[in-house]
Amino acid sequence: MWRWHRHIRILLRKNEAGSAAPIFGLCLMSIMAVVGATIALGMDTRAGQQLQVTADASALGGATVFLNHTSPKAQDRLMAAREEAERLATNNSNYELRDLAVDAVTEDAYGQHTRLAVELEFKPVNYFAKFAGASASAPMRRLAVAEATWGFPLCVLTLDPTHVALRVMDNSRLVAENCIVWSNSTNARSMRFVGGSSQARAFCTAGGADRWIGARVTPEPETECEPLPDPLADLELPVTGLCDSVSVDIVRIGSTRLSPGIYCGGLAIRARNVTLEPGTYYIRDGGLKIDARGTVVAEGVTFVFQGLTSHIDIKGGSELSIVAPADGELAGMAFVQMGDVDRLQRKMRIRGQLNVEGVIYMPGYDIEVMQGGSGRTKSPYLQIVANSLEVSNGGKLAIEFDMSQTDLPLVIEPRREARLVQ
Repeated sequence: MWRWHRHIRILLRKNEAGSAAPIFGLCLMSIMAVVGATIALGMDTRAGQQLQVTADASALGGATVFLNHTSPKAQDRLMAAREEAERLATNNSNYELRDLAVDAVTEDAYGQHTRLAVELEFKPVNYFAKFAGASASAPMRRLAVAEATWGFPLCVLTLDPTHVALRVMDNSRLVAENCIVWSNSTNARSMRFVGGSSQARAFCTAGGADRWIGARVTPEPETECEPLPDPLADLELPVTGLCDSVSVDIVRIGSTRLSPGIYCGGLAIRARNVTLEPGTYYIRDGGLKIDARGTVVAEGVTFVFQGLTSHIDIKGGSELSIVAPADGELAGMAFVQMGDVDRLQRKMRIRGQLNVEGVIYMPGYDIEVMQGGSGRTKSPYLQIVANSLEVSNGGKLAIEFDMSQTDLPLVIEPRREARLVQ
């Protein structure tokens, strides 16, 4: 019996020595799996970070192209933005891209604001993934979203929806440097250039453009643009107070000064060297006529037309020099039409000289610059919103858009920026 127990102990010692190798092998494999999984996880983490950087750069790069593209048409800028985002995503990735989705959507009616989404998917080349299972090399997706706002700036907007809304005729000249001339009319001849010269940063019309031989237009108008909503449609002013004066006709000889107030039945100025004190001049149920054969100076002045308004007429030989207020509820506004806009034909005829610094907001008026008249800014800031605009008979309308040369706020304000939002 003793010998039998001794034999068993010897056998067990032999078995213990032989079991160490498989145990060591199992431990080594476990250690290698943990190390491999750690390395795999680190590689995938770095890959995911790199992919996110690529997605961010692609979205922001596309949004930047949306800002810098020269076309005023939203669809052209969107296409260029999408192409740039795809190019950056393809060129900047160190991994094989399995999927690339670029979605650009213009959200506002102006076609000036967009959200550009870039989503990337890849399967990293990870040689250690086998130690951690298939999930370590599973495809990853990363998303980046950028916003861009192009900004106009807008100098002329005509609101007539169906008729010829912009005419440049005869030996006339329309200059809108550094800004855009836009027509909402869907008419096939929404913009007509019948002689003369026209120059702007861009011409854009919801309809078509008609350019006769000999008419110089730079650049060529863009057609089939989206109509723009009236940017000042929400402007409200209370219609309160009694008339301070009725059917005023200034015919004095010598210097004359007028004060702000409510002028019912219209205001006519036929005197020389007239100065308007700063403030708001409400023209209620009437129009404005200047036949001064001299200069009318209006610093810090806004004309507000209310009620049954009628024509505005600046005769040849007369000059109206008007600078809008720099502050207050009408800051930057030189001419304002308030109330519901009906379809009565109202004219704002500029046959003399009109120097405006500020905004002409007359949505129910057809503005005519003619017969050698000249509408231009002393300080280069003028924005016009009207039913239509015509420059003819040798007239000249010159706008140099440079806000560094004025103390007025920009009323119809563009905003140019590109930024990541996600």
